[in-house]
Amino acid sequence: MHYNGIEKRKFKRVRCPCKIWIYSISEHTILTHTENISAGGVRVLIEEKLDIDSIVGIEVKLKENTIACKGRIVWVVNRHSPYKKGICYNDTGIEFLEITDRQRDCIDKFIENICK
Repeated sequence: MHYNGIEKRKFKRVRCPCKIWIYSISEHTILTHTENISAGGVRVLIEEKLDIDSIVGIEVKLKENTIACKGRIVWVVNRHSPYKKGICYNDTGIEFLEITDRQRDCIDKFIENICK
């Protein structure tokens, strides 16, 4: 995603493919990998278009830890897949909700280790 505006993010993010399960409102599971992650949320490429402001369940696998919380769909942009020619995906930003301070700290430590 290319953006030339002012950076307003509260949390440092890293490009890292973590396994993620998204439990959508229609009661099915989407399994994919994160495009990037921060203590505030994740960016994923998925086939399904989720509604902005909808609430989903999330589980993110960070090496030895799994973070489970709720998430809110913040934005969705239809994009051509960088992995499969001729296929389109929904580039989706998900903000973490109902996440504990301990879980956020776990994500921060995971990001710090990646950045070393």
